[in-house]
Order: sequence, then C-alpha cells, then structure tokens
Amino acid sequence: MTAYQSPFQFGTLATEDNFIDRKEDRAMLKLLLSSHINVMLISPRRWGKSSLVKKAMTELCAERQDVRVCYIDAFSIGSEAEFYRTFASQVIACASSKMERWIEDAKKFLTGVIPQIVVNDQVTDFVAFDLKFVPQERDKMTILQLPEMLAKEKGIKIIVCIDEFQQLANLPEYKDMEGKMRSVWQQQQLTSYCLYGSKRNMMLNIFNNSNSPFYRFGQVFFMQKIAKEHWIPFIQTSFEKTGKTISAEIADKICDTVSCHSWYLQQLCYFIWSFTSQEVTEDVFALGLKQVLNINTPMFQNDTENLSSTQIEMLKAICDGEQHFASQAVKQIYNLGNPNTIVKNKKTLQNRDIIEKQKDDFVFVDPIYRLWFKDEYCG
Repeated sequence: MTAYQSPFQFGTLATEDNFIDRKEDRAMLKLLLSSHINVMLISPRRWGKSSLVKKAMTELCAERQDVRVCYIDAFSIGSEAEFYRTFASQVIACASSKMERWIEDAKKFLTGVIPQIVVNDQVTDFVAFDLKFVPQERDKMTILQLPEMLAKEKGIKIIVCIDEFQQLANLPEYKDMEGKMRSVWQQQQLTSYCLYGSKRNMMLNIFNNSNSPFYRFGQVFFMQKIAKEHWIPFIQTSFEKTGKTISAEIADKICDTVSCHSWYLQQLCYFIWSFTSQEVTEDVFALGLKQVLNINTPMFQNDTENLSSTQIEMLKAICDGEQHFASQAVKQIYNLGNPNTIVKNKKTLQNRDIIEKQKDDFVFVDPIYRLWFKDEYCG
C-alpha cells in the first residue's frame, strides 16, 4: 500500500500544489507594483498574505528579467537599528545573486559596515547576508535610498516587500522612521513597495489617516477570502489523489465551519485526512475539529486572559447573536457596564482584531476562536 504524505499544509508558505486561486489578486499585485504603484495589502492574520505576495512576485520575476524582489519580515524586528540593518542587508542581497557582489556593494554604498556571509544550514547550504554595524543618523537616509541607488547602477527595478509592516509602529522611534521612509521612498523612480500586515486598524491608521506621513502613499488593497467554490474541488481532489475520499457535503461543511479561512481550512483538512483510512465520516470530521480546537487552545487562552470582564460579556453577547448592546433587555442578560464602557470595549476589541464590523453587525474575526469561546463561555 502506498504511503502518502498529507496534501494539506499550514504554518508555512503555500507551495505550488497548495496555492489556491487568487488569480485576480496576483494579476493586480503584479500590475500595480510593476507600474511603480506602491501597495498596502491588509487582511487578518493567517489568510495567506505572505503566500500571495511570494507567488505573485515569483511570477513577476519569471516574466520580467529586470525585476528583483526583496523580502523583509518586520514581525520580529525589535529596534530601529535592527530595522536599518535588516533593510540594508536584504536589499543588497536581492540586487545580486553573487555573494562577492554583496560585499562589494555594501562597501561601496555604506561606510563603516562589516559585511558577513553566513552559512545558516550546513545541510541545505542556505546562505544569509548580514551587516554588522550600528546605524548613525547620517546612515539612515542612505540606507533608505539603497534600493534606488542599486537599481540605477544595475539597470534593474527593485520591489521591497515588508511583511507585518504595522509592527514597526510599536518601536519607540517609529515616528521619526515613518517621516524618513516616506520622504525618501516617495522620490524613488525604480523602486516600488509592497507593505502588508494583519492588524487592520493599525494598518489603516498608518495608511488611511490624513495626518500620517504614509497617507496616500499608494493603493490600499483589502485581501478577500478564497471562495467556497474554489475550496471544495481542492479539498476533494487532494483527498482523491492520496487514495482517500471526502463527500462534497463534508467539504462544504469544512468551509462553513472555518468560514473559508485559509489557515484553519488547511489545518482542519490536515487532521481529518490524518484520521481517515478511506472515506471521511461525520465522526472523523468531529475528531478533526476537536483537534483543531485543542491545538489552538493555548493561543486562545492567552488572547482571552487579558480581557476585562465587561469585554468578555460583550463577546458572549456577540456569540449569542446580540448587537443592541445598549438595550435594557441585553443589559439584563449581560454585564456590559455603562454606555461609555460599551463604546470603549467595542473600540478595544476592534483594535485588538478580535471583532470587526461587517455591514451593521459585529462578528468575530477568527472563526475557530469564536467556536472555542462559545464552548468555554457560553455553554
């Protein structure tokens, strides 16, 4: 009997086989960024932003020999100095495929730096380029100008992609950084920027606030969920090609349970597939869902323990389908606090990306967190 590896994956960038649809999104990203229009891409966490950007940029590089793409993950950047070092290192590394050129370019464009080439993994020979220096005030503008200077010298176009961009706003020096970034980047002719993040309210405050330096920096792009009509055939085909079957009804139920959320859909399918010998049953579906809830419980507990009692009460009300928080009937059931507390809690829960407003109603951003919360607090 053939031993198959699970066709479902989560926690990593989607591979060719696991990348679903998003043809229009990919085409739009390629069109805007290759036309020198900056993009600010916003979607909830774990919707597949990073996979989308990587896929679109890989396609663009295959179509355009003059394009180079630089990827920076801002999530773990803990200081202004680290940002400038990372920015310089990644931009230099993307501009040339030859290690010798990395060192030459670093010495040519930056003063007082010590370039290092590090073999990170002896098995795969993965090579990383790193710069050891403490950026001085005079270096900061030069570093931000690096993509444009390198693009001019090499006759190329550079696209700088910064993931979880909103995390930079947590740095103490961000206001100064923000002004410098905008003033330098808006002058560039050969460099485009794709700035993407999962904290909707923080991203909107950076890019849609008329008082922000990044106001109208480019096109704000809201990523939509992949439609059920694309997921169901993907789920069924993935089971079939690994010697198992799943009905369209259960595939549909998976989509509804996770609200077509990319990460959770792959995670739930992964466990259902693992628990299935031949054909998926309702019992196996329930077992898979239980596993998804269990594996995410520590994260959900962490998200919930910092909430106040009135915020938890508001989530209970939303879970039960209530929206009229100020009505006496709702107040009698849920301890929501006074009107000021209700307004404040709505704002706080939105800023934390726990709830969002869809049309006229507040809903949970995370569909599995909603299921977990309902089990824990509304049973």
